[in-house]
Amino acid sequence: MAILSSLFKQTMLAGIAFQLWLTSLQDVEVFGTIQRRAVSNVVRVLGYTPSKPAAIVAVVVYLTCAVCFFWHVFKRRDWWALCLPIGSTAMGLGFILRVMLNNPAHQKRGPFVSEEILTACSPATFLAFNYIVHGRLLGKCMGKRHSYIPPNYVSWFFIFSDIFTFIVQAIGTAMFTKTSTLNTGKTVFQVGVILQSASYYIFFILYFLSWRSCRKEGIATGREAWWKIYKLLGVSSFFITVRTIFRIAESCSDPGTAIRTREVYLYVFDTLPLFLAIVGYIFYWPGPYFDRDSIAEAVPMEKVSTSSV
Repeated sequence: MAILSSLFKQTMLAGIAFQLWLTSLQDVEVFGTIQRRAVSNVVRVLGYTPSKPAAIVAVVVYLTCAVCFFWHVFKRRDWWALCLPIGSTAMGLGFILRVMLNNPAHQKRGPFVSEEILTACSPATFLAFNYIVHGRLLGKCMGKRHSYIPPNYVSWFFIFSDIFTFIVQAIGTAMFTKTSTLNTGKTVFQVGVILQSASYYIFFILYFLSWRSCRKEGIATGREAWWKIYKLLGVSSFFITVRTIFRIAESCSDPGTAIRTREVYLYVFDTLPLFLAIVGYIFYWPGPYFDRDSIAEAVPMEKVSTSSV
């Protein structure tokens, strides 16, 4: 049942992304003009012409990560983790389209909207992976007593929140390339970014509270194998938080500001932090750690003392 439920989550994420991608490839008008006049409009929305070398580096990085993640998933049959390699693959595909956008001949609505959806919304799968890892750490290693909300509910709540905000951002992105819906699209996208960020901030708070509860209890020694994954999850969450702050600042800024017109900010505060948020899982894949040094069934000392009286 756990495997089926996790597959259902990842299938929904992948299906939504694929469907939106196909929809965006339709041959439609851009800014009220035909496709052959879309060159300046794509650059107008972005504020610059995308760098081809930078996008190629991002393609190599994210597709390499995807290959490594798929290797871990299939080696251990960790189907619950499929969202991570799927998301990394989608990011790589997004940057392939960004390479194409460097060429004026390819600066059309289809490649542009697809690139924006894939690069802006695919990271939702990285967040989903962290939600699942946290839930499994609580259920299998630390114990449900260290969660203020039942671990299963935590995973489902945040994943569905992720899916909802993913859809909102995708809808907003798809509205960018028409003059009549440009401002509305920006507002919709901004709302999606803020809601997704707020959701992850709440998750990060719950992460910290679980850590404090576990350390305060005194059963865990700090040398348990799964602590590596718990700490890695914290590092990953830090870099995701950096990215969300940038996305909020970017979506709230006016056109023409440096954060919107200089591509370097996108790579330094979005692409790089997302890479740093997931690359650690290549070297410390969570799966093997869930079955080691568990204190999930341990009985706190105060309960032992109470029962012996």
